[in-house]
Amino acid sequence: MPDIRLRIELLDTDPLVWRRVVVPEKINLHRLHELIQDVMGWADCHLFEFECNGRYYGEPDEWSDRPIALARNAKLKSLAARAKDGSFHYLYDFGDGWEHRIVVEAAGLEETNPCPRLIDGAMACPPEDIGGTGGYAALKAAASGEKDEYGQELLEALGGEFDPEALDEAEIADMLEPFQAGFRRQGDAPRKLRPTQAQPLDMDESLKAQGINSIEELMQVLQGEIDKNR
Repeated sequence: MPDIRLRIELLDTDPLVWRRVVVPEKINLHRLHELIQDVMGWADCHLFEFECNGRYYGEPDEWSDRPIALARNAKLKSLAARAKDGSFHYLYDFGDGWEHRIVVEAAGLEETNPCPRLIDGAMACPPEDIGGTGGYAALKAAASGEKDEYGQELLEALGGEFDPEALDEAEIADMLEPFQAGFRRQGDAPRKLRPTQAQPLDMDESLKAQGINSIEELMQVLQGEIDKNR
């Protein structure tokens, strides 16, 4: 299962908000959408859409005015192979219109563990529902001390603090753990479980759960195991 390295860029942001990730090439576009949400910092509360060479992938709905293929039925490998100039687009929140360019930096890479994973990136993701890139610029202006009325409203809604340069890689790594479990590869070491307090065993319930309802049935099962191991 080869890997693909992607660079995800949030367009029309300055400085650029971006992330670099390595993902399995067999990942489908719906899972890639979920991964983008986690590594960028979105909350996954709006519609999304991928576009590559005039073809669209997402979740079809009654308001769509063009054919949209199911994202879960399309693989990243196929999209990357068709992408002109080695890139395709991802749109999140049709109202705010957060457009991302996804650059295929390398394909056919030797598979690695863990995967998917974040390699690097820069800048904080914009908050949800702030009016797109214009709202993001206003918020950053207010956070830097400039007098921007709309930006100040947004900043106050966030509790008066916003660091546009913040990127918590440790938090992103934690959020990617479920993805890594879903793409577990040969040689992965099983994760150590936290010790928990032992619970008293209810023998009757345990036996009933195994379909054993009497001492006679238990003896038959035990004798069968003895005979089998002789």
